[in-house]
Amino acid sequence: MKTAQALLFGFLAVAASAIPLQRRASAPSFSSIVVFGDSFSDNGNGSARVSNGTWPSDKYYKGRFSNGIVWAEYVAGNLSIPLYDYAVGGATTSNSLIKGYTGPKSSIAVPSVVDQIVTFLGQKTPQGDDFSASDLTAVTTPLFVLFAGANDLLFNANISASQSYQVLAQAEAELRDAHPTAEVLTITPPDLSKLPYGFFIDNLAKQQLQTYTNLLGELLGGSKTGAVNVDLRPLFDDFEYYATPEAFGFAALGKYGSCLVGAYGETPNVTICGDAERQVYWDE
Repeated sequence: MKTAQALLFGFLAVAASAIPLQRRASAPSFSSIVVFGDSFSDNGNGSARVSNGTWPSDKYYKGRFSNGIVWAEYVAGNLSIPLYDYAVGGATTSNSLIKGYTGPKSSIAVPSVVDQIVTFLGQKTPQGDDFSASDLTAVTTPLFVLFAGANDLLFNANISASQSYQVLAQAEAELRDAHPTAEVLTITPPDLSKLPYGFFIDNLAKQQLQTYTNLLGELLGGSKTGAVNVDLRPLFDDFEYYATPEAFGFAALGKYGSCLVGAYGETPNVTICGDAERQVYWDE
């Protein structure tokens, strides 16, 4: 999903730049970006570390769930600030709500967003090392990003968007209490029912995914916590066949299916397409 990641980077960079214009015109720029989330944001320090390098497989790029670097790396690079990426593929918002897992069979337990925040507030790096003096300086005026929730429903169909939102709202409050000068960005995921994964589920499950995504988007977008929310649903709608996928460099059917197929055993063989840059998704 490398090309989509680049577009997402541009979208988020604009949103990040808008925060100081809206509320911090006289304040200094961000000292760092600190990300909490799942495989959308895992930059190789997450799932690969907790699985001792066994997952994701070598069909992915250096421990990321894509064929290149992830959006957070683009944003941090564009802003020329340090990145502290605590995201872990398979993570849920809270393991107390629903446990998250990674691995080809989703059998390796992973830290949730709540756990990731505990690690950060305990002054540990994403690699688990104690903060150095330079790390402490880097997190004086950070931009926190919360990008999670998709796995809550994928691991438990009975979880509601309201439950996931409450966890994220509480997480934001804890981050603000610890870092009053920080800003917070939340991200609404694209319509989960339209992920390539949707090909393998029935219509009822698809409806549950769509309803969950829409409600989570409404809750995050209407939040009074002070966070800026980036809603990815309109952006990904532009990649649909009936919209303008070619304008973004994708094939007309580039949003349907994925380039990498079979990594999770859903097909007998593992295959990789020959036109990855024309596809929106790298895997299911």
